[in-house]
Amino acid sequence: MSQMMPMKYKKFIFLFSLGMILIGFGTFFIISPDLHFSFHKRSAQDASKVASFGAIHSLNGKSEGNIRQELDALVQRYYTAKQQVDMDTIAGCVSNVGHIDEKKLMTESEYVEEYRNINCKILDGATKGSYRVYVYYDVKIFDIDTLIPSLNALYIKQDEQGNFKIYLDTLKSGEQKYIDKLDSSKQVQELVHSVQKQLETVISQDSEVRGFYEMLENAQKSDTAK
Repeated sequence: MSQMMPMKYKKFIFLFSLGMILIGFGTFFIISPDLHFSFHKRSAQDASKVASFGAIHSLNGKSEGNIRQELDALVQRYYTAKQQVDMDTIAGCVSNVGHIDEKKLMTESEYVEEYRNINCKILDGATKGSYRVYVYYDVKIFDIDTLIPSLNALYIKQDEQGNFKIYLDTLKSGEQKYIDKLDSSKQVQELVHSVQKQLETVISQDSEVRGFYEMLENAQKSDTAK
């Protein structure tokens, strides 16, 4: 990527700079209406020692394996629909499609070619039938060959019909506190650190990705200074 910022990336940065969380030199790409959690700097650790997420509770009529399959399928369907700006499918994936900004998704789809290698780490949520799902995926940006490791967090709840939906509405205080506790737990912070290290490695080794993130970081600083 050249030092001159292409106009399309200027547009991209303008629209999504507020949706990014900077971690020193690295940036976790948060360009969706997903429920986010904060990514904090941690001291260096061996990324291979990420704690296991263990088992989750089963539900009436659903085994743990069934639940994992349904949650994985929901997340896969949601991210595919996001990239395709398929609002009908997205509406079936979330609790309230009114929280989805279609214009932002349309702009995002101009630059995000694909979400690849989606993998879910799942923890039980605050209430029965709810789950905190940490979604790892690689972002393929148009015109950049190297995949960008990313991490996001969703809160998924079972609705009255027994279907799992990505919950985008206001959480009760107790639920929010429970999620905050999960997000600050050792196993989640080790996962965050592991992905952060992957991202830092990609940025340091690939000049196009490094240039892209430097532009994003500078845009964020400029926006904050206004």
